[in-house]
Amino acid sequence: MHHIVAIMPAVSGGMGYHLPITDAIAQKGFRVSLIVPDKKIAELKFTHVVRYPMPSNWSAKLVTYLNSVWARQRFLTIKQLRPDIVHMMNSEGNPSAVLWARWIRRELKCPLVVSVHDPEPHPGTWIGWVNYKLGSATLRSATCVHIFSDYFVPFLVKDGIPLSKIVVIPLASDITPFTLHKRTGIAREKMVLFFGRLEAYKGLNILVESAYQLRGQYRFVIAGPGNLPPALKNQILSAPDLFELRNYRLDEKEVAELFLRASVCVMPYIQSTQSAIPWISAAFGVPVVATDSGGIASQVRQMDGIVVPPRNAQALADGIRKAVGRPVQWPPEWDIDLIAGQYAVMYETILSENYTKW
Repeated sequence: MHHIVAIMPAVSGGMGYHLPITDAIAQKGFRVSLIVPDKKIAELKFTHVVRYPMPSNWSAKLVTYLNSVWARQRFLTIKQLRPDIVHMMNSEGNPSAVLWARWIRRELKCPLVVSVHDPEPHPGTWIGWVNYKLGSATLRSATCVHIFSDYFVPFLVKDGIPLSKIVVIPLASDITPFTLHKRTGIAREKMVLFFGRLEAYKGLNILVESAYQLRGQYRFVIAGPGNLPPALKNQILSAPDLFELRNYRLDEKEVAELFLRASVCVMPYIQSTQSAIPWISAAFGVPVVATDSGGIASQVRQMDGIVVPPRNAQALADGIRKAVGRPVQWPPEWDIDLIAGQYAVMYETILSENYTKW
């Protein structure tokens, strides 16, 4: 039985909902070990979990990942597990990841798969740009580069990744932490929900502009941690009849309550990759209106949502009107067992003699 050693330095927030894919892969005839920080994660029944200490403070965490001695210790853990394939499931832009990729190639001489969540850096964040640059160095050592949407294949090819090394497998998210809190007796409200971290690239200024066009018809809840520009925040807070701002990290129960009440979920992103939010929306029967950007557009089309042009407040407002009451589909492509089978095919192909490794 071939041994897959997966590394997931990021397990907080949305990344944590991707962890159970390792259990699904393990049920496809692979032995799977998962190396993660010593933080609370989902219970895994078929995956051998190996934890490493990691400070919770952001600056201390950065210092740790910049420490080559610490990175070497983690690599030795990988080496002791004697993998047939190492799969870096996220954080390819982590400073330690560049070293791990180099050592895996030179010393272990085993195939390395790197999953790239953001093939294109999100605008408006210097951290995203730095991660993108470091991630490019990691990808040069990869046997295979996995992305979650074929939309980004041209971006990788432009960055010098051979087409033969690129594999597209869609996102798999475990949404049971949210659906566990489903309950009956909650009526849908004339409420439009934006849920997720508040970032510059998510088009919140466009959402606010479109909300004013729907004033008196719908109320908008903006929920998630992050920082808003002061002027935009003041605009939201000055209209309590139109907006409700929950500017903090919500637990799964509170998120579930919002999706039970919402009539529409909106994703007005200027630029995007992929997201678990369409999964959550579909599970709660909430139609999604999203902009035609990145991989999210195809996710929303799969669930029969509405896709509108980015940076267009009028189109967004029209899309919200059309979405209310729209039936929601759970796409067959989102079956986790089916997605795990695609990972299995990728691993088997890499291990075959016909695969060009380096």
